[in-house]
Amino acid sequence: MDCPITTQYQPTLAAFSAANQQRILQYLALLATRRYAPATLQAIPRTLTGFVRALPPERHAVVADDLTCTTPQDITAFLTVGQTAGLAPSTLNTKLSILANVFAHFCDEGVMQRQPVHQRQHRLLTPQGLPKAIPDADLVAFFRAIDSLRDRLLFLLMLRCGLRVSEACALPWEAVDLQAGTVRINHGKGRVDRLVYFSTDVAQALQRWWRHHPPGLYVFPSPQRRRAHLFRSLINRLMDQYLAAAGLTTHYSPHCLRHTFATNLLNAGVPLEVLKELLGHHSLHQTLRYAQLYDTTKRQQYEQAMATITQRHALGGQ
Repeated sequence: MDCPITTQYQPTLAAFSAANQQRILQYLALLATRRYAPATLQAIPRTLTGFVRALPPERHAVVADDLTCTTPQDITAFLTVGQTAGLAPSTLNTKLSILANVFAHFCDEGVMQRQPVHQRQHRLLTPQGLPKAIPDADLVAFFRAIDSLRDRLLFLLMLRCGLRVSEACALPWEAVDLQAGTVRINHGKGRVDRLVYFSTDVAQALQRWWRHHPPGLYVFPSPQRRRAHLFRSLINRLMDQYLAAAGLTTHYSPHCLRHTFATNLLNAGVPLEVLKELLGHHSLHQTLRYAQLYDTTKRQQYEQAMATITQRHALGGQ
């Protein structure tokens, strides 16, 4: 009888030889026992398949037959194809990390002699942009354009609770406590569990959705697939539709709502340490990116402090 890992991921690995498939499936099974997130596991066979397909024909055949024959030149060829296709440096770096981890495992197992991914040679420089928050006027226009109770609740959970798109899509009803006003996020990004709170408008939307839509497994079930939840691709399309309906020309992704949540809390005086817990960040370093955004609060704090300082020092004028 096939194990779940074999049944789930083997079709994606059809481009590889049987021996390669076995090695990769054993690696996935190992990660599964370490409780790696399903999304992480799914990304590995997709990345490996994309890597092999990007290679020139003569190398494609060699590497598809034996993945341990991968060379640094193969990695360079893969990155070149990705850049030509317009993939973002951050996306390519993510794929690079997946490949490096796979090959590191093969090296540890003794089936591969050298790591073909060289960080200094292959890793791409990525711009360190600030998180993009949505201005108040655009935010109001966006929500006024939403004519669906489900969609309003979906986007409110990102804006008021700071949920990631994947967390909102797959939110189970059992994680929602209407009486306590909390949502529990289990196994979030980086396997971080956290408890978040919902505001009055989220509570009202949840209660209305509960009354008008019989609760099942997920808060946002898929209309097409039984016992499945909404997919991220649909959320992106919905965001674009409502932005267009609101007449907004600036493009915002659904994740911008989470950025807005963080920025609004900072502007309201929430300490970075508290925000870190609400966002489910591993370290305060991740949360510090938002500290550069709350200019209004920084100016108010500066002016208040300086007023006290100048009164105390009373240097006088010339």
